[in-house]
Amino acid sequence: MKIKLFTFGLIFILLVPQIFAQKKRKVDEGIHFGVLGGFSFQSFSGTDYWGETLDNQLTPGFHAGGNVTFPVIADICVQSGLLYSLKGTKQNIITDDITKTTMLSYIELPVNVLYRPQLGDGHLLIGAGGYGGAGISGRERTKSGTITIELPIRFLDDASDEPTSYAYYKRFDAGVNALVGYELYSGIFFQLDGQLGLLQINSDYGLPNDQTSKKNFGFGVSAGYKF
Repeated sequence: MKIKLFTFGLIFILLVPQIFAQKKRKVDEGIHFGVLGGFSFQSFSGTDYWGETLDNQLTPGFHAGGNVTFPVIADICVQSGLLYSLKGTKQNIITDDITKTTMLSYIELPVNVLYRPQLGDGHLLIGAGGYGGAGISGRERTKSGTITIELPIRFLDDASDEPTSYAYYKRFDAGVNALVGYELYSGIFFQLDGQLGLLQINSDYGLPNDQTSKKNFGFGVSAGYKF
């Protein structure tokens, strides 16, 4: 499923320049601001309490915000921005009849080095870098048959003595980004995005021999406009 989605997105990006083909014009290589948004598939990687690999499912997410691109030399730029991102995961507990869905909202600051050579009627986009994020809200929903229990999320590093009326996660996340896409001379751009979290986001509960480690990861498609 993941391979099919990635292949479809890549074909989409390669065909877009042909659909919107236009006459070349001289491009201003100064500082540019942009807006973007997109959809993604998110989950957690890592291990459970016993150290076994998590078998979580993908869940829909999205992101929206703005960015700014600074030219460095030739076709190399640095791009940063500020995004609102919805992440999370879905997992089966014991049987398929019990599912737990986690949703986490972040404010993120990505910083990427962008290779942006001219190609056809626009620019090829290839980028990589890192991101930092801060959790601002979330909820965890457990469903068993017709019964649904929903807990709000509190962001704490140590949840050892906290009440069970909340679900707990660490506030800060950080990891690496990658993207590939295409930007038309008109300023419209499309790209495939990927993120891999490097920080453990689950709170510590002070349990003996607990090997739980949850990290965000996801991939998706974005579109936007550069002014």
